[in-house]
Amino acid sequence: MEHYQLAVSGRSGTRPVRRSIVCCALALAFFLLAARLDLAERLTHALWRQEHWQLDELALSLLLLVLAMAAFAVQRGRQVALLLAQNRALTQRLLRAQEEERCALARELHDEVGQDCTAIRAAASYILRARDGDQANVQACAASIARSAETLHAMVRTMLRRLRPPVLDSLGLEAALQTLCDSWAQQHGIVCHFAPHAIPADLDDSTATAIYRLVQEGLTNVARHAGADQATVELRADTHGLLHLAIEDNGQGLPQEKTPADGFGMLGMRERVAGLRGHIRWISALGNGLRIEVALAARCAA
Repeated sequence: MEHYQLAVSGRSGTRPVRRSIVCCALALAFFLLAARLDLAERLTHALWRQEHWQLDELALSLLLLVLAMAAFAVQRGRQVALLLAQNRALTQRLLRAQEEERCALARELHDEVGQDCTAIRAAASYILRARDGDQANVQACAASIARSAETLHAMVRTMLRRLRPPVLDSLGLEAALQTLCDSWAQQHGIVCHFAPHAIPADLDDSTATAIYRLVQEGLTNVARHAGADQATVELRADTHGLLHLAIEDNGQGLPQEKTPADGFGMLGMRERVAGLRGHIRWISALGNGLRIEVALAARCAA
């Protein structure tokens, strides 16, 4: 497999060289043909006849157009290369975050779940071996099993919320966002106001999940970096079938040297919105808070 990958990489590396050779060969062939046919002289003579139309100036104009288009192509190429580099960095960060989350879940399963399962197994074994008249110890073991089972149940619910919020499926997006804002405000001691306006009840799962994760990431950034004491989340649908999400705080705003592409959370938000063909922008007033505005299509479930 390694030899195959190296061979493919070698072939892909030689493609630009082959294309450059082909371009040089075509240019040389054109030069030889033009020299044999005196192409430039004939073109100049033909254009000179149309002096009253100023067609003799067309060649320089076309040359300027070609140079401008070449400069534009170089600029666009650099932008594409930058976007590709950012996407590669985002992919690597997402993979690392995924592995870190898996490691965290594995540790919790090993430490907490394993411990509770061991306690349940020991208590059940004692109950199986208990003799008549040992009712007090049997009851104590049964109570221990009940406590361990309750702990396991709470841990499973916590893991499920981390993987996917159940309220999003049971109560819908509006109720899920209200619950998220309330729990976030209680956890961080920051006032959070949620203002929904005409949210469609039949949004498809990908759109609802994306909005929920955007609000979750936006509020996480407020708690970590903004230094705010108040936040507002607004979600509304307009008459053109667009959803408008706004997350605003009264914190310190973005530093002047930082752009939305610098942070992993911001980059993830931008890529999530781009995946739904939406638009996102950050409006920052240094010392006067940050406002995140998102606009995307309100796609409804079939």
